[in-house]
Amino acid sequence: MLTPQINLFKKSNPLQAQVLANTRLTPEPGKGKRPSKEGDSAVHRITIAIDHNTYPYMIGQSAGIIPPGVDPEKEAKGSADPSYTIRLYSIASPSFSFGQTKDNIEFVVKRDNVYDENGNLLHKGVCSNYLCDLKPGDTVTMTGPAGKKFLLPQTDFSGDIFFFATGTGISPFFGMVEELLVQKLINFQGNVWLIYGAPYSDEIVLRDYFEDMSKNHSNFHFVTAISREDKNSFDGGKMYITHRAKENAESIKNAVNGNGKFYICGGPKGMEKGVIQEIISACGTDLSYDDFKKHLEEKEQLFVETY
Repeated sequence: MLTPQINLFKKSNPLQAQVLANTRLTPEPGKGKRPSKEGDSAVHRITIAIDHNTYPYMIGQSAGIIPPGVDPEKEAKGSADPSYTIRLYSIASPSFSFGQTKDNIEFVVKRDNVYDENGNLLHKGVCSNYLCDLKPGDTVTMTGPAGKKFLLPQTDFSGDIFFFATGTGISPFFGMVEELLVQKLINFQGNVWLIYGAPYSDEIVLRDYFEDMSKNHSNFHFVTAISREDKNSFDGGKMYITHRAKENAESIKNAVNGNGKFYICGGPKGMEKGVIQEIISACGTDLSYDDFKKHLEEKEQLFVETY
């Protein structure tokens, strides 16, 4: 059984780590299904060398990144520490790394950019662009690990697990699926459902991995919701993860009653409300949204990380 370690490294005593690889997962601008007027959706998989004895993270935790340079807003205010604030990113690799090598950490990061109606760049996110621009051999300043709630079961577990992701909310579920079904750090006997939403089919990152897992593990169910391409069967409108939840209402109800667990990750903040409402509808409960959400959280059946 693993125990989450937190804040081993802080801004005052950060960890310096070296980049091993940086791979773009989505098509280059003009080569994918996203129209140019919508700008670029650049998602990268970044691997950084870390000794797990020094930085013993667990999948479900986050790591802090401190981008180099000075924050102009802090500098303008005369801050005593004008350096950039720590940004937290969900860890994408399982607790002992892929292959259980215990020697690296991975992230799935999207450039946090804003575009106008014509696809012209208006704003570049500082840390996300810094990470996506990294090259092998570069040094990254890190803090953490952070978080001790958004974690997998640490003892034998026979309930079903639902993962709901939008965009780079897929990051923690990449490592969680690997840890549950391949590395098997616990005796897991249930089903895993991954319901993953993105605007375009070529922005479902890591698709090959999840489809292979579905072929090789009969208890893994990989379901996508492509909002700009698929139509839902309820009103003929766009397909979102909430519609996929509605389609699988019976399995969701069985999971709730069987002490299963539900993990929701992605953006924008508040997207979890629609998913939780579908869980409520599936169960046919008379409890209010707030009471039902609290009930599941108190039973350690619901975990949410949105941004």
